[in-house]
Amino acid sequence: MKNKIAATLVVVLGLVAVGLYASAYIVEEGQQVIVTQFGKPVAAVDQAGLNFKSPFIQEIHYLEKRLLPWDGAPESMQTRDKKRIDIDVWARWQIVDPMTFYVKVRNEIRGQKILDDLVDSAVRDVVARHKLIDVVRKSNAELVYESEELERRAGDLVQGRGRDDVEEEILSGVDLDEYGMALTKVRIKRVNYVASVRRAVYDRMISERLRIARLYDSEAIEEQNKIFGQTQKELDQIEGAMEKEAAEIRGSADARVIELTAQAYGQSPEFFEFLRRLEVFEKSLREDTRLILSTKSELFRSLTEPDELQSRSTATQ
Repeated sequence: MKNKIAATLVVVLGLVAVGLYASAYIVEEGQQVIVTQFGKPVAAVDQAGLNFKSPFIQEIHYLEKRLLPWDGAPESMQTRDKKRIDIDVWARWQIVDPMTFYVKVRNEIRGQKILDDLVDSAVRDVVARHKLIDVVRKSNAELVYESEELERRAGDLVQGRGRDDVEEEILSGVDLDEYGMALTKVRIKRVNYVASVRRAVYDRMISERLRIARLYDSEAIEEQNKIFGQTQKELDQIEGAMEKEAAEIRGSADARVIELTAQAYGQSPEFFEFLRRLEVFEKSLREDTRLILSTKSELFRSLTEPDELQSRSTATQ
């Protein structure tokens, strides 16, 4: 009798243990659970701890509560200024309504596929509304421009915060409420030109650099002309001062010569008359010179009576 009672207790305890094992489940941190009964969801548990369900007729399905990664494939699309680019985007999403998510999506793999369609569509729409500079430029990053013209042009092209605005528009353009999901972050990972326009972009970059080089050349020539002009002005001023001073010196010298000449003429006019006649002879008489003179002219007497000319010169000295 005791053996039967002991066996019965063991069976009962075993059944209770099996029932407890089949009905108890643990929800860990970072997880949430959907409880289904005959395949129909009846409860959602998002608090960590020990929980119970009806054994054998209810099942549990674990879902992730933490942020989940999404990484899209690079897609080719066109910006507002007709630039064809390959853009690569990544995002983070989360299951915020496990019951709705389980009913409409069921699992994370299907959730990733939904994101593939919705995020890609939002990226295309937003990129088509923005210029290329908005997609590649983060305006809070300080840039050093090679010329004031480039800085002005960049300021005209970039509006708002550049890529940050684009990413926020993509984030707000994806509505996942009907799926029990939420998109928490979107980032542009990489932007590349497609091969068909890459050569044209390189040519444009080269032409831009050549234009900047020509700008530098023109500025250098302008500065050179300015320096040459200033130098020539200073030289002209120096030469003018030198010529003025030289003229003053020559004038003083000429005045002194005239003064000395006058004094000399005053002291011995006969001697200077003799010298003047000699100068006349030197300039007038050559080997083939022929003169027709009057016998009464002083030049004739000087030529025919040299002794008298010499005596006059000696007497004067």
